[in-house]
Amino acid sequence: MEQENGIRKQQPATITVYPQHQQVITTVTVNPNEPPPVSSDPGITYVQLNPGHFTTFSGILKLVEILFAVICMSCASPAWKPGTSWFLFVVVICFILTLFWIFAHLLSLVSSLKIGANWLSIEYGYNIVASILYFTAFIVQLAVWAPAASYFTNSNVAAGVFALFNFVVYAFATFLLHREVKN
Repeated sequence: MEQENGIRKQQPATITVYPQHQQVITTVTVNPNEPPPVSSDPGITYVQLNPGHFTTFSGILKLVEILFAVICMSCASPAWKPGTSWFLFVVVICFILTLFWIFAHLLSLVSSLKIGANWLSIEYGYNIVASILYFTAFIVQLAVWAPAASYFTNSNVAAGVFALFNFVVYAFATFLLHREVKN
């Protein structure tokens, strides 16, 4: 990288693809400040890293959702009561699907992969479902563990409280996506 007046300038990157069963070599040069190339052929996409998404409010919310999910999983594991099994099911499923959305935005799949549906609407629907699931999960977790008196009560109540925080984050992300879908 070159520096000019204290500002780093990025050089274009060259990508060479060597397919296994064909003798075709494709080289694509992408400048960092240009959008990724888009192909009209179905199934052909270009992957470009987009860490800038995580400087946006939506990206930061996804990272907070992952952080709270990790805290919930670590506080509630192992499931000593049946309600905690539901709680951990919700947390783990939402964790995995939120990781999918993080990688989809990181690899610019949302803008480059055409799937025949609107990515924004799919993410909006996921956030609605995740909000409802987290709502039920934190209520079940707190209802099961708040009256209990055992060695594991404190960590499981903490897991329920962090699930409440995560519900608020998912609900706020849903609200922001709702505004974006309507525009």
